Amino acid sequence: MDERTYGYTTNVRYRDLDPRGHVNHVVYVSYMEQAKGAFLEDVVGVTLDEVNTVVRSLDVDYERSIESGQQVTVDLRVESVGETSFTITYRLNADGDEVAIARTVSVLLDEGGEPRSIPERWRRRIEEYGRGG
Repeated sequence: MDERTYGYTTNVRYRDLDPRGHVNHVVYVSYMEQAKGAFLEDVVGVTLDEVNTVVRSLDVDYERSIESGQQVTVDLRVESVGETSFTITYRLNADGDEVAIARTVSVLLDEGGEPRSIPERWRRRIEEYGRGG
């Protein structure tokens, strides 16, 4: 759907490391979630605290490890927005080297935990961002 990517950068923290000094694989997903939260706030105008979403699917291909002291950049792109869900693709880089590619499908829920329609305002903002507007 959208071609423009959103970039988010963070530093590796000591608590991100496993006993071998590599970033634990589940932390990659945490970096993605941080990037998604920043995107929703900066582009859509809502925070993760304000929205009720669940990840329906997650697919990660790990290319290489992230080491202590590296800077991680997550580039995300909204691939599609459906009736109640949206799909995001991610590229994670550490100091310029690709370390993982991933994809999530998140579903928006109502207060009762049932899927609800993505608001038109969200669609418009995501679309405008993707076009560079």
